[in-house]
Amino acid sequence: MQIHPRLVAKLSASRQTLFPVIIYSKKTIYEIRDYIADSYGPIKYELPFINAVSVELSADKIDTLSKNQSIRLISDDPLVSKIGEKNTKPLLNRPDIPLKTNYDKHRLSKHEILSDKRHGQNVGIAIIDTGVAPHYDLVYPQNRIIAFKDFIEHQSVPYDDDGHGTHVAGIAAGNGFVSERFAGTAPAADIISIKALNGDGNGTTSDILAAMQWVINNRRLYGIRVINLSLGVPTDPSYEEDPLIKGANAAVHHGITVVAAAGNNGPDRCTINSPATSPYVITVGAADFASSPSVAPFSSRGPTPSGVVKPDLLAPGVDIVSLDATNPKGYVIQSGTSMAAPVVSGAAACLYALYPKLTPMEVKRILMRNTLPLQRTSSNAQGRGILNYEVFFDL
Repeated sequence: MQIHPRLVAKLSASRQTLFPVIIYSKKTIYEIRDYIADSYGPIKYELPFINAVSVELSADKIDTLSKNQSIRLISDDPLVSKIGEKNTKPLLNRPDIPLKTNYDKHRLSKHEILSDKRHGQNVGIAIIDTGVAPHYDLVYPQNRIIAFKDFIEHQSVPYDDDGHGTHVAGIAAGNGFVSERFAGTAPAADIISIKALNGDGNGTTSDILAAMQWVINNRRLYGIRVINLSLGVPTDPSYEEDPLIKGANAAVHHGITVVAAAGNNGPDRCTINSPATSPYVITVGAADFASSPSVAPFSSRGPTPSGVVKPDLLAPGVDIVSLDATNPKGYVIQSGTSMAAPVVSGAAACLYALYPKLTPMEVKRILMRNTLPLQRTSSNAQGRGILNYEVFFDL
């Protein structure tokens, strides 16, 4: 049995009394759950989808537990953060903001948006983030926030004390009800908001894993086909033991497309965040359309530590207009790969609405095949190129 090297370093460097850890069973959690609860203290989360539990333990208990033959690995439970947005600013009636949505391009009426399968009707997008505010573009003419789960404050009514999650939700599934101008790529899709990040945009890895577990448990109840992760942590060189990657891969195995923001750590190479380094998720970098289409300078680049080309594709991520969590009729402008990822999540929802039998890997292949490559640009900066919206109107 091994203690993860990152946890070993924390144990030797810190004087704290208790350490949050994730404990993996060699088989299932049911072989270790009761033993840990009885001998080591209360379990924070049960995570059967990755055969793990999360707890807080002292250094001596970690050492003792590591010798148990039923335990495969004890890892740390690192902090996870939203992929910090760049240059948040109010809209202030700026007519110069380019329109990059299906809604504007095709001048669809609200009735057409809500009744057209090409726009994600009856498909659930789970957004694991800072929550969601009941903006008019999500709740009128009908409420499409069909579920809300709060792992931070355990509230039952949807809210967003940061604003990041609401902005992300609007990019994926806002319907332009207020503006009749700004809408997401799946304006008829349902939103399932799981608040796993606090008002500062931070949470723990186990909070995110618990959110994924909840999504898997409730995927059929709410028709969830897509998870959006506009969040991440620095990549663990040990791909196989990265808990967020384990969770994302398990979600894909359960038939859910996972879309992850690449990160805002560019333009340096090898800066993709976890879980976006997973070969099974759709990793999205940010494109900038300010002059000619290009990769946004802040967008993280590949390859991953294992040599996989990332990101998989690009989507608009600079000066993106979406929902204001503080004003149910307002809009704000943000930039970042956090904004690019939900563009692709909405596109995936549209595909599932049209072709419900698609698998996550088929959705990934379709999206990557329908891109517009940038000339003289590395594949580890752009992946296959910029997502091509046109494909959804030609299907």
